[in-house]
Amino acid sequence: MKKYKKNWDSFADYYDWEFDLFCSQQQKDVELWLDLAQEIGDPILELACGSGRITIPLAQAGYRITGLDYSPEMLKMLSNKSAQLKNLTILNSDMVNFQLEDRFKFIFISYSSFQQLLKEKDQIACLKNIHRHLRKDGILAMDIGRKICEGEDITQFKHLYTAFYPEDDSTVSMFTSYKTDRKRMIRYWTDKYLKYYKNGQKETYINQIALRECDLNYMQDLFRLTGFKIIEVYGSFRKDPLISESNNAIYIAKRI
Repeated sequence: MKKYKKNWDSFADYYDWEFDLFCSQQQKDVELWLDLAQEIGDPILELACGSGRITIPLAQAGYRITGLDYSPEMLKMLSNKSAQLKNLTILNSDMVNFQLEDRFKFIFISYSSFQQLLKEKDQIACLKNIHRHLRKDGILAMDIGRKICEGEDITQFKHLYTAFYPEDDSTVSMFTSYKTDRKRMIRYWTDKYLKYYKNGQKETYINQIALRECDLNYMQDLFRLTGFKIIEVYGSFRKDPLISESNNAIYIAKRI
């Protein structure tokens, strides 16, 4: 039995497969980003673009877009899927330290990726860097997951799914657990993937990810500190108002 820690590079082959199977609610965000692109225009920069789940539809719609991510393997997947899209630029960097010559009309971060920055100083550095890369009339939008630290402080492994993985004819069972740092408002997940092959071979993959809770007051302070003015906050990908039951907060902020 093989066992090793999984990061975004080693998980790249499974990312699209798992997302398509089990993230149907999050998939609805593509229409939101297309709608915002139509309102704001291009050029567009997507930070933490991953394998291109949103980047590609925007490029296919004709927008000039740059997709930036720190995982070479995720970007390799994006490149393989988008070879014919001449209006798409792919860059390997992180969202805090990237340095580009271009200035963008629209920059966005989807799927709670901003919350993977666990230190406030890194979040501030990221927003200041975005500010530098936006045009004077530029818009920043980001999807922030809410209720990150809701519930118990710690859980044991729970089975989430078992599914067939067609690429290598295996079966994958996924288990997850978490612990919560209430002082820093960070939740740490450990996901365990058990992979079974027909020949009896078994592999175990361990993935760890953490997200920081970012409530409305906190985000308002961050935007104010880094030269942004919030112009809209939506509570869903349908642009519903933000209410206490909302699972997402979509911030639209203007560079000032």
